[in-house]
Amino acid sequence: MGVLFEKVRKILYEQFCFHYDQIQLETKFEADLGTDSREMLELISAFEKEFDIEINMDDLTNEYHCCNIITIQDAIEYIERQKFLEDKFNME
Repeated sequence: MGVLFEKVRKILYEQFCFHYDQIQLETKFEADLGTDSREMLELISAFEKEFDIEINMDDLTNEYHCCNIITIQDAIEYIERQKFLEDKFNME
């Protein structure tokens, strides 16, 4: 598994005390880890700080106001996209 996954895993372990074996790519934040909306906001803040990105709240919800970030994999893909877009923007 990649460096990004390990960093996400470390954040979840340190901030929420989830065991490393609980945190897999297919792990669902709400269903498997029981995170609530307050914890998701804390997690988003931790991701922004750790990965030096800005997370747009509009990106995270769909038209039904449901969170688009369901699994660890979803979070990693979003972080990768944001880092790419922000790096590209900063190069121009």
